[in-house]
Amino acid sequence: MGWFERWSADHLGQAHYLLGYLIVLVLHNWPLFLTVGLCIWWGVRLYHSPTQARVCWFFGVLLFGIAYEYAKHIAPTMSDSLDTVLGRELLWLNRPAHIVLDPVMKLLIFAAMAFFFGRALWLGYNELQRSEVGISVKQPGG
Repeated sequence: MGWFERWSADHLGQAHYLLGYLIVLVLHNWPLFLTVGLCIWWGVRLYHSPTQARVCWFFGVLLFGIAYEYAKHIAPTMSDSLDTVLGRELLWLNRPAHIVLDPVMKLLIFAAMAFFFGRALWLGYNELQRSEVGISVKQPGG
């Protein structure tokens, strides 16, 4: 046992294990924590006063979390499953399936996320322009 482990056990007890676990948990999953926090933020704002821009921000943030999970956990697992399923009998399908699974799906998720963020920025910019000119836009149902 090294000096740090001895010092930590003497001064912190078992708390250093918990602290280390929490540090690794946060560093490994920070995009998900960010996604959950922003989804709650935009969801509450969307609930109180729905606008198209807030819907776009909400779905853009949600797709950010989905893109992270897909790239980190889903795509590698599905890739291994494809290798098992396609095996030797359907080996000719292995390469096209991996192309669709990895770069094409990541591109589609990223493009949808970029579309929603771009649309939210565009709608926010138009809202800002309307407020400077003095044009009011009637909200549906209001």
